[in-house]
Amino acid sequence: MNQLFNKDVILIVGGLSSGRHIAPLFKGLGFSCIHVCTKEVIDHPILKTTFNPHDYAENHVLISEGEAENFVAQMAGLNIKAVIAGCEPCVMFADKLAEMLNAPCNIGALSTARRSKYQMHETLRLNALKSAKQLLSDNLQEIYDFHDRIGGKIVLKPEAGANTDGVHYCNTRQQIAEAFGCIMGAKSILGDFSDTYTNVLAQEHLSGKQYLVNTSSSDGHHYVCDAWGEVRENDESPSNDSYADLISPLSALHCSLSDYASRVCDALGIRYGCAHFEIRMTDEGPCLIEVAARMSGNVDFSILHDTHSLTQLSLLPDAMLDTQAFVSRTRAASPITKSARKVYLSSDITGDVLSEPNLKLLLDIETVRSVLFRVANGDRLYKTDRSLGHDRPGHLYMISNDFDEIRKDYERVRSNERMLYEAMLSSTNQ
Repeated sequence: MNQLFNKDVILIVGGLSSGRHIAPLFKGLGFSCIHVCTKEVIDHPILKTTFNPHDYAENHVLISEGEAENFVAQMAGLNIKAVIAGCEPCVMFADKLAEMLNAPCNIGALSTARRSKYQMHETLRLNALKSAKQLLSDNLQEIYDFHDRIGGKIVLKPEAGANTDGVHYCNTRQQIAEAFGCIMGAKSILGDFSDTYTNVLAQEHLSGKQYLVNTSSSDGHHYVCDAWGEVRENDESPSNDSYADLISPLSALHCSLSDYASRVCDALGIRYGCAHFEIRMTDEGPCLIEVAARMSGNVDFSILHDTHSLTQLSLLPDAMLDTQAFVSRTRAASPITKSARKVYLSSDITGDVLSEPNLKLLLDIETVRSVLFRVANGDRLYKTDRSLGHDRPGHLYMISNDFDEIRKDYERVRSNERMLYEAMLSSTNQ
């Protein structure tokens, strides 16, 4: 077997989740890719199935981040062109290694502010950017007092969780006490910031529609690759969105989101690579919920390339290696002409899966371009409830030149989705 090993190396820290796409991209450009990760992360039950060791010339699994100096010494003689975080729990470790290897990097002094949701909003406040009112405490009475001052709904969450890990919406003291008890002492699903939660972050609940914004940066130049407006049936629990529609870059809304996201990047020291934002559009303008300094997860980049070829993935080589090319490409970007919708699949029934899912029920719909489905024969299909750990069975993308076609086909998607689940299960569905 022939294997190219180039002294110009791309170091990928935690090439899991959406980070699994990074090594094939740079290998195709002729670079050698080296992978490094801690054992805890690479063995994580959610992440480990997304890792492909064959994408790398070398794969280093460290017992802990405390072995960083020894690892850096092993890299002597190589030209580390870029250090890229592949997944959320490796963002701070990637910052550390990039500084140690003198590679292009985000501002190291702000590394914690890019993972700690408390420090994140404190940094925005100090930079006169719209941020959430908040309190970080291990004292339940202090959180009661915060709720009394804020009034209405508040959000309780871990300081550095991920996805909907430990996120609770609370209106009453009883709900606050229950959420506080669930979070304090619980084990982090990622474990990169602390093994267990020793504080609870309380924040005001931000009103307004939620948007997802994905950026790429090179030496402090920022570009919004795509932005999505999420639609949910109610706002009484986190991450219960039905779908998200692509926002036209020609719109005033897109300009507002882009301007705010760029200023957040500057405030948090994001200078290179990708970032994934959750933003609420409040009555006072956009306000950050949180940002992750890595690529967006669960993305079909072919869809994004079709709507607008400058994706987080396609821009990554220039973002990390050639700022002049990055600036030229992004300044010459053409607005999209197509509409797209990402539909979050959701089951309202539970049962044992007795046959493989017939995804043609979805793929035969004209505007449906791709489907990601996580449930197979022999699995258990649960009624979707992310607060109970029963995640969505998958998602799909719809794309068309005519948004009305997407709107029309969406009703058929939901109808066929229910048919899909019923066909997968036995007659003794619960």
